[in-house]
Amino acid sequence: MTVPDLVGQPVHVAQEMAADIGFGLAAGDPDGPGLRSRTWPGLFWVTSQDPSAGSVLEWGSQIRITFVQDGQARSSVPEQTGGPTPSLLSHAEAEKDD
Repeated sequence: MTVPDLVGQPVHVAQEMAADIGFGLAAGDPDGPGLRSRTWPGLFWVTSQDPSAGSVLEWGSQIRITFVQDGQARSSVPEQTGGPTPSLLSHAEAEKDD
């Protein structure tokens, strides 16, 4: 079976994609907490996978992923360029002046 491209997907969507074709997802220490307990509650994004998309694995195999919580830096996502950098401090100051 061919490994799907999971990078850039929310972890819960990646789990469904993998399960639909007979794969499981694994992350971190195999003796540590499970993937679901490490990614709930909240929104987490897949940043890498092993093996890579297009690889062939047997049904029931595990795909190891790494992920970040929404709002953390994702190296594969291009940064916005141009314009002012958003800041909670400047937003709060702007509201005070009103």
